[in-house]
Amino acid sequence: MDTFSEFMNYLDKNKDSIRRDLKLDETSEMYKFYRSLFESNYHKFEPSDPGKIDVAATDSSEFLRMLYNGKNIILIRAYTLYQNKTTSDFVADIVAVDPVDQRNFTILLMEHSEHKSILKFMEENSPEYIFIDGSLKGRLSHRIDQLPIEGYENFMYEYVKTLKEVIKRALDKNITLIFMAKSSYTDCFKKYLLGTARKDPETLKIIEKESGIYRNDHYLIKSFAREKGYTQPVMYRKNIEGTDISYVSLDVLPDPEDLPLKVQIISRDFLREVLDARAYNMDEKIINLIFYGYTGYKVYNLWLVDVDKKVKFRSVEMERIYMRALERKLGITFYETRGERRARIRA
Repeated sequence: MDTFSEFMNYLDKNKDSIRRDLKLDETSEMYKFYRSLFESNYHKFEPSDPGKIDVAATDSSEFLRMLYNGKNIILIRAYTLYQNKTTSDFVADIVAVDPVDQRNFTILLMEHSEHKSILKFMEENSPEYIFIDGSLKGRLSHRIDQLPIEGYENFMYEYVKTLKEVIKRALDKNITLIFMAKSSYTDCFKKYLLGTARKDPETLKIIEKESGIYRNDHYLIKSFAREKGYTQPVMYRKNIEGTDISYVSLDVLPDPEDLPLKVQIISRDFLREVLDARAYNMDEKIINLIFYGYTGYKVYNLWLVDVDKKVKFRSVEMERIYMRALERKLGITFYETRGERRARIRA
């Protein structure tokens, strides 16, 4: 069966609608509406040599395996890499988790482990910047509810406490936290653009229509940006458990042929500004640092890629060392890799 021909038939039939889903039609009313808004809120940028760089980076990795009793063995490790030093945090547990909740629970554990790694790191180190893989907005948006997982019912309260302590200590030590995500499900920049639009009757009709349509920030950036640059930084304030946390959000496009990076920043400097969701004049030293660390979409940040390589669990490491050690310690043989079973069958 020639599935490629079928795929090409699908593209021929749907290419126009797919293209509209990826970029605004340049002849459309919406394109004309957004164009002037975007151009006045997008800053072209040409990077330069940043000079001396004082940067740490944090990332985490996970390994999950369902055992025959239905529980999952979960291993999490987080590293904070600074020059040639690594500060780590490690979690190992066997937990019963509903498959529907499993992915979200694992993400929470990974983020929490990253926060603990950063706290340990900051006990003895004070770099100018710490890059963290992932979204700050997402971490601040988690619901603080009891989890339906035995032994982790009150985990979210510990998660929030640790995150707030990371932010407080970074501010006390004048360390700038830079959260970076390659994907974007947010439309905060779009909402900012709509908020800056003039309020005549015709524009209000468009705004009302657009408010009910999901177009994320990266969709708009890819529709309009022709040169490298960054979107107007916008300041936000989030209250979690009685603590106000202020951060700046923007999108950085180091190469117009690539996808934008969602960047959210916490810095002591922001505390001098009015703490409302409004435009913020970003210190371009940070922008320059982000551009310097970018060498392509796969290596979107030199420091985060370095720590990712070190922290990542490798299949050989897990199957031959960790899982074998589990069997030896328990004295129970319950785990084999599919490759090992096939090898014996072939023998």
